[in-house]
Amino acid sequence: MDLDVLLRGAAPPIVAVLLLVSLAGSRMLPLAMAIGLYVAYGLLKEWPALPHELWRDPNGVTWLMWGVVASATLAFAQRLRLLPARLVPSAATAVAAMSLWLTLSKVATRWSSVDVALHVGGGSVLVAATMLTVRQVIARRPAVSAQAIAVGLLLVVVLSLDAALLVLGKSAFLGQLCGAVAAALGAAIGTALWRRQFALRAVDGIWIGGAHALFLLAGVHLSYLPWWPAGLALAAPFLLLLVPRRLGQEHPLVWLMIAAPLVLAPIFAALWLAIPEPNPYGY
Repeated sequence: MDLDVLLRGAAPPIVAVLLLVSLAGSRMLPLAMAIGLYVAYGLLKEWPALPHELWRDPNGVTWLMWGVVASATLAFAQRLRLLPARLVPSAATAVAAMSLWLTLSKVATRWSSVDVALHVGGGSVLVAATMLTVRQVIARRPAVSAQAIAVGLLLVVVLSLDAALLVLGKSAFLGQLCGAVAAALGAAIGTALWRRQFALRAVDGIWIGGAHALFLLAGVHLSYLPWWPAGLALAAPFLLLLVPRRLGQEHPLVWLMIAAPLVLAPIFAALWLAIPEPNPYGY
């Protein structure tokens, strides 16, 4: 990938996170990620149409970007205590359903009612479940600070591998946008070097899990990512629920040693399945 393209995708979220999180703390992380993703979209392609413009001329990738921004806005509102924590699951479910429906609205016009129910309805449930699962995983993270940061790094690796999977699915642009989300999270964790109090909060799982599921489903429906690799990657975060919570609290290093291969193995398998087969004719 061209270095200039890589910088246009990664630099905006990194700069936004380093500025906002360094100045105002980790509560600014969701907002910084949203700003960085928006700017990265504009620098990589063109400035995205606003939602009221997309009603007239829908674009799935642009709606996807706004869906991730909406999930970050939800997390930011809860970070500022503008939204009670008990309402987060319901709000996340609504954001997941609306985001996926808008992302797929254009391609869904060619589907039967059964396909719409399966891919939009079932997909919305999957996105919401992923959001709430990652939220729970972060809430159950090991208490020791070093291992807590390692949990965040594990999620950075997951999003980075998602980006690689999307590139293999013949959508470099989707991969770059997903990589921008990973870069934002990675930069935020990096601020722990000088902000000792930095830590992910459970509500950050809403936008992290939402990005993971929405980008992979978009790779299937808007690009050429096959279902088998996508399905393996989509299932990965749910495997973290198999690791006992007490293990993370009492033996955080053991928790990580079990959790890392558990979540990364299916994604590496997905990458292997997504590698295009060589053309036997040489062209």
